[in-house]
Amino acid sequence: MKKNTALQIVLGISILALLGYDLMAGLSILNKNASLASDSTLFFDCRLPRVLGAVLAGISLAWSGLMMQTLFRNPLAGPFLIGVTPGASFGIAILTFFGGYYFSDYSGFGVSFQPLAALLGALLVMGIQLWIHKRLQQLHSLLLLGLVLGYFFGAAVDIIEQMASAQQIQQFVLWGMGNFDRIEISQLFPFAGATFFGGAILWYNRHSFNTYLLGDIHVISSGKSTHRLRVLLIAGSAVMAALTTAYCGPISFVGLIAPHLSRRISGTESHSKNIVPTALYGILLTLTGDVLSHNLIQNFSLPINAMMAIIGAPLVFYIIRKVKF
Repeated sequence: MKKNTALQIVLGISILALLGYDLMAGLSILNKNASLASDSTLFFDCRLPRVLGAVLAGISLAWSGLMMQTLFRNPLAGPFLIGVTPGASFGIAILTFFGGYYFSDYSGFGVSFQPLAALLGALLVMGIQLWIHKRLQQLHSLLLLGLVLGYFFGAAVDIIEQMASAQQIQQFVLWGMGNFDRIEISQLFPFAGATFFGGAILWYNRHSFNTYLLGDIHVISSGKSTHRLRVLLIAGSAVMAALTTAYCGPISFVGLIAPHLSRRISGTESHSKNIVPTALYGILLTLTGDVLSHNLIQNFSLPINAMMAIIGAPLVFYIIRKVKF
C-alpha cells in the first residue's frame, strides 16, 4: 500500500511538472527575450488549448483502451483492435477528399465537421460490429471482425488517396501524423463532453465490468446482460476514440499502455481502483509526447505519433515480456 501511495505521489508530481513546463516554456516568465505583449495571445490561443487537448486525449485514449481490454479480456487490446480508429480515420478521409477544403473545418453555422465525420466513421464500424455480434454472440468474432474492418477501411483510405489532389493528400498526411496544435478552445467543450460520457459509463458500470472480466457465465448468474455490457463498452470506447482521432489525428500506444501500467502498479483488475490511475497514466504519456514533440529539436515540431512510438515501443516490449498468455 505504501509503495502504491508513493508511486501515485510521484505520478502526480510528474504530471504537474510536465503540465507546468508545457504551458509556460518559452513565455516571458521563463525567457527574458520574449515579449510580454505576445504572451497572452501565445498562451490562450495556442498553448492552453494544446495542453488541455493533450490532457483530454490522454484520458480519452486511456479509458478507451481500458474498455477495449475489458471487452476482450485481453491486456494488449486497444481502440485500433476493433476498427474504431480506422473507421474514424475513414470518416476524416471522406470529408477531406470529397467534402471540399472549406467544409473540412467548419460549416456555414460555425460547427466543425471533423468530429462529426470521425464519429460517423466510428459509428459505422460499431454498427457492423454489433450487427454481426447480435447474430453470432461470440466474443472472438468481434476481435476478428475488428481486425478485418481495420484493414478494410485502411485500404479504402489508400484508394481514396489515389484520387486526391496533392494538397488534399498533404492535408490528410499531416493530420495522420497526430498533433495537439490544431485544437482550438471551442473544440475543448465537445472533447471534454465525449471524455465525460466514456468516464460516466466506466464509473457507473464499474462493478458490472468487474463481473464481466470473470466470464459470461458470471454475468448471466448475476442477472445482467452480457450483450448490454458489450454494447456499453464498444459505445463508450468508440465515442472517445472518435473525438480524439478527429481533433488530434490517430494516436497509438496510449490506449494500449496506460491501462496495463495501472493494473500492474495497483496489483488488481478492479475498475474501481484503475479508472483514475489509468487516466493519469494516459495524461503522463500524452504530455510527455507533447513536450518531446516541441522541445526535442529546437524550432521544429515533431509528429506526436512518432513520439508515442518512441515512448510506447519499449513499454510494449516490457509488457510482452512480463505478461503470460
